[in-house]
Amino acid sequence: MSERKLRLGVAAYGTGWDADAWRLPQATNSGLRDPSVILDIARAAERGKLDYVFSGSALGSEPDHLQRIYRWDNFVYASHAAALTKNLGFLVSVNSSFEHPYAIARQLATLDNFATGRTALNVVFGIDREGDPALNYGRNAVPDEQTKYTRAREFTEVVNRLLYESWDEDLLLDDRKAGTLIKPGSWHRIEHSGEHFEVRGPLNVPPPVQRRIPNVHVGTSEESLKYGADLAQVRFSPYLGIERGKEEYRALKERVAANGRDPEKFKIIPGATFYVAGTRGEAQAIYREVTNFALTEEIPEQFSLALGIDLSRVRDNEKVVDVVDLDTVAPNVFDGFLGSLGREKRHVDSRDDREIIRRLLTSIGEDLTLRELYHHVHRSRQAAQPALVGDANTIADWVEENFVERVLDGVQFFPPYHRGPVDLLVDLVVPELQRRGLFRTEYEADTLQGLLDTDNG
Repeated sequence: MSERKLRLGVAAYGTGWDADAWRLPQATNSGLRDPSVILDIARAAERGKLDYVFSGSALGSEPDHLQRIYRWDNFVYASHAAALTKNLGFLVSVNSSFEHPYAIARQLATLDNFATGRTALNVVFGIDREGDPALNYGRNAVPDEQTKYTRAREFTEVVNRLLYESWDEDLLLDDRKAGTLIKPGSWHRIEHSGEHFEVRGPLNVPPPVQRRIPNVHVGTSEESLKYGADLAQVRFSPYLGIERGKEEYRALKERVAANGRDPEKFKIIPGATFYVAGTRGEAQAIYREVTNFALTEEIPEQFSLALGIDLSRVRDNEKVVDVVDLDTVAPNVFDGFLGSLGREKRHVDSRDDREIIRRLLTSIGEDLTLRELYHHVHRSRQAAQPALVGDANTIADWVEENFVERVLDGVQFFPPYHRGPVDLLVDLVVPELQRRGLFRTEYEADTLQGLLDTDNG
């Protein structure tokens, strides 16, 4: 086992992460109403010795947008799944622009106690998503694009004070003869009065098991990056490719070090959707079947022009290798095209588009067509993560290369559909990573903070 340890998580959503894979004949879509579907994900993840399961939250109402309608309440899910597992961690998500720190601290402390120290918190503060979550919160004040950052900082600081300053560790006296259950003076009001919150305290729940429940951060704005370097222990980072990913990795670690913190304790974990099977050919066939659900009659002219191709002379089912010279393609070849996609947001400006093409040619094969390339680029930017397609060795090779090159400290895997992919990940990919000495064969810590090896902030 190498000195540096790989961290692995998996995401649990009712129908999987891919917007079209639910249409596969082997997909199970009862996860919208049947909790056993995502409970099975937790059981499989623990069998594979994974660090945690993440179940993202959503507050907006978007019945027409698949990735917004199947969000079980993640605290309830984590509580239920934690009762069925012993070592697996659970990452819950909250939105500081809408939720109150006292209520969240109560839920988090309760969950951490009931799960015996196996929780992490993802604080998001977006307010600009479709579905307008503000309309679900009545007359409650919602911050704007500027104040959401100050509110997020204050929210996190209040949650931390409630969790770690409300009670002494030896609060339980249990003196039955004297009739004193709680040690006098063992509780403390935090008396917080800030721009966004007034919280007296103390928290009416015992302190969490963990010394510091890991705070998992996501976001690419400058204010968001400052928040992460100051207050988070883990970052969900967009994947940028090898070379630019290495640069981003170093920059993020330097931000943490500049705050006097140990950068090795700050973990960088991008997400990846995976299509794995017993052979590369089988995985490629599944991925192609999924992408074919969304294939348009014609690819946009702007896309072909970005590649320097005249579609009046070249058919869109031509092989990419026959009509595209990768040596002359610019690193940001899709910038103009992607800026016109509407809903999709380009999370960063430094992704190497040539690597997207090369990776797809490796995973899908050299019979990749222009039309398939268009849909892959479109889909990967929707999800802000790469699609990994292949057998166990293919997926393990990608993980190992990016880990060794210090592009990432771990990976959060997003199963495209249920059931099946998570079991294949655990039964095929994880053993290969273990064989290479990259991943644990047994849990080595009792808490999620210990598994992730994060600091106390």
